Amino acid sequence: MSNQESQNINDQNTGSEFSRHWILVLVCAVGIGVGVSSLPFYTQGLFIEAWIADFGWTRAQASLGILGSTLALAAVLPFIGSIVDRYGLVTPVMISLLGLSVAYVLLGMFVQSIATFVMLAMLQAILGSASSPLAYTRAINTVFNKQRGLALGVALSGAGVAATFGPTLISNAIDAFGWRGAYFAMALFTLVVGAVIVIVLSRLKGATTSANIDTEAASRDFKIAKASRTYWTIMAAIFCLSLGLGGLMIHFVPILLDVGFTTDAAVKIAGVIGIAVVLGRLLVGFAVDRIFAPRVAIAILFACISGVLALALLGSAVAVPAAFVIGFSVGAEVDLIGYLVARYFGIHAYGQIYGRQYSTFLIATGLSPVILGAVRDATGTYTASLFTAAAFMVVSAALFAKLPKFEQ
Repeated sequence: MSNQESQNINDQNTGSEFSRHWILVLVCAVGIGVGVSSLPFYTQGLFIEAWIADFGWTRAQASLGILGSTLALAAVLPFIGSIVDRYGLVTPVMISLLGLSVAYVLLGMFVQSIATFVMLAMLQAILGSASSPLAYTRAINTVFNKQRGLALGVALSGAGVAATFGPTLISNAIDAFGWRGAYFAMALFTLVVGAVIVIVLSRLKGATTSANIDTEAASRDFKIAKASRTYWTIMAAIFCLSLGLGGLMIHFVPILLDVGFTTDAAVKIAGVIGIAVVLGRLLVGFAVDRIFAPRVAIAILFACISGVLALALLGSAVAVPAAFVIGFSVGAEVDLIGYLVARYFGIHAYGQIYGRQYSTFLIATGLSPVILGAVRDATGTYTASLFTAAAFMVVSAALFAKLPKFEQ
């Protein structure tokens, strides 16, 4: 353990960690909420009808931006992780939030064709990449030890807040200003909120200490991590977990339509997922501070598997509890990535390791809807798709069970 990490833990043993670092947690939650993985992701679907009306695109074409941006973000995050390890949180976040604002303006001005749209969506992901959870979770892990899981859960709940309120706000902006004007409004909002985030972060411990990290130690720790079985087991477990869960999120409303719900009823039931995501992040964060994290992951997975299988076998009768356990599990998975990386591998190479683990999560999240949709097309119902998702999660649980103990 490094002197810096030892000092952090000694500091954290006196008094409440939250009483000293709650501002950092709050700012990280806001940053994650407005960042590239949250606000753009949860609101892009609101623009689809306008694009269809203006350009005659199909829904599949209008959805290509999500795929392109996800793959672009997955490609650059390992590089961004190295930058955050070397330079800290403040400068990368400042550049990325400014870049994200510029990307919104470009989307509002220049989208005319599918090719332009996809390229700008990918540019948005690249420019905004350091505003993803990677940088913020590194700051949280730097100053929290005993309450690390809960702090991560609260910070990552910023994405759930964005998912809850973002669509309403952006929908109103589209109604008031048109879809291009809504992009300009998102640019202004991100710029203003981003300025506040950067000003506050520049004054906080945890946001600035990373810049002093020994780069040789970071390189050494990264090589040691990559050579360990634990590194690859976590990556495989997260990949299988995301293969199961990612597609369920995208296909949940169509699944409910298949079992007899109206569109309005399906949308209302799916709304339970957003609430469960926030609860999942908070409660799982609280739990992993007290219980061995892989055991928490396994328990959540089997609860989700039970809900998915019940939905496959019983249909509409269990739609609401199934929505809840799926949302709860989605809320847990991002918490687990940051927590496990910090516990098993420390802070020195956190950005590099987390960047690769999160990229794996993103790739699986992008593949999952395609796989479950292909199974639905081949069989004519979502029953086989639900069994497929459950099978991926069983494999993930088995992989989590193989993880060794770490010092709590």
